[in-house]
Amino acid sequence: MSYKPLIGKDCFNEVFSNSNQHISSKNFRALVLITNGPFSLGMILPKKNIKLAVHRNYLKRIIRNLSIDVFAETKVSLVVVSKKRILDFKKDKLRREIKTLFFNLNNKLNEENNYIFN
Repeated sequence: MSYKPLIGKDCFNEVFSNSNQHISSKNFRALVLITNGPFSLGMILPKKNIKLAVHRNYLKRIIRNLSIDVFAETKVSLVVVSKKRILDFKKDKLRREIKTLFFNLNNKLNEENNYIFN
């Protein structure tokens, strides 16, 4: 299953202003908007927070793959934002953090929406 990317300022602003849920971890914040359309994903990983393009691209790939695994069958718009500068870039640690973030968000959505996302 694939996803629809969020493109343009309007799509991102809609999620930021009407977000149903959000959850944070040490380095990332995820916002979710329940929609009628297919799963859509947007990422904000600025150069200010993640200096090397290799690291930004790695995070984009990991976020894309893990979000599809967790949210592919749902009708939500998801935006992942890098909260602060990541100084200690350990791939395994960040992958675990993102995976935990998505599963916690999915559990939170399931609890509040009477398990419609399973």
